[in-house]
Amino acid sequence: MTSQYLERLARSDQLDAWKPGELTEALAAVEKLVTLSRQPAGEPRILNLRLAIYRRRLRYELDRRADHDDDAGEP
Repeated sequence: MTSQYLERLARSDQLDAWKPGELTEALAAVEKLVTLSRQPAGEPRILNLRLAIYRRRLRYELDRRADHDDDAGEP
């Protein structure tokens, strides 16, 4: 499943077409990959730019939807 999400992110699929559960699962998968790619203590940190961009896009979309849901619930 992780590879499917990464493929969709790599193709720059429009996140507004994703289901909320897909966004959450994709973010969890990206977070796991970021954690697994961490360098041991004392080693220089290598940032995986691709994963950082995916994580930012997913978080932004989830936050945007949460804000929209909050606004829709107010009278």
